[in-house]
Amino acid sequence: MTQNSTRMNRVLVIALLISVALNLFAAGALVATRWMNRPLGSAIGAVMRPYPPSLRDEVRGKLFEDRDALLASFRDLGTARRHMFDLMRADPLDEKALADAMAEVRIKTMALIARLQAALLASLKETPAAEREKIEPPRLGLGFSLRRLRGGDVEETD
Repeated sequence: MTQNSTRMNRVLVIALLISVALNLFAAGALVATRWMNRPLGSAIGAVMRPYPPSLRDEVRGKLFEDRDALLASFRDLGTARRHMFDLMRADPLDEKALADAMAEVRIKTMALIARLQAALLASLKETPAAEREKIEPPRLGLGFSLRRLRGGDVEETD
């Protein structure tokens, strides 16, 4: 091989490495965008399964009327949770700080639940009784969880 062809091979290898790096970066950005900008409706949809489609749409509409506040509630909860998990991993464990962080996660969780329930209540006030009759309570609810904790038989109840 001549010095010229060695230099050309080096340039081709560098160009190939840059191309691979750019492709990996683009693929990572695409995946991150799909996860980070996941439609808020999909998260809400999971919670709204027991309700008939017309009521789900109504609640979703009410929630999206104040989308910025709803997103802020989700962000606040996420920030509080990340802080709590950071404290869990810290050495030494600061029990007081962790207990405070856990309390903050509960507060943020309750604030988010209150926002969701307020939209649900406002929607229910406008929903005819015949449509409300279609609401199905979750099949495996709190009773299921408590029986499992006590080691009892598992039955489908609310």
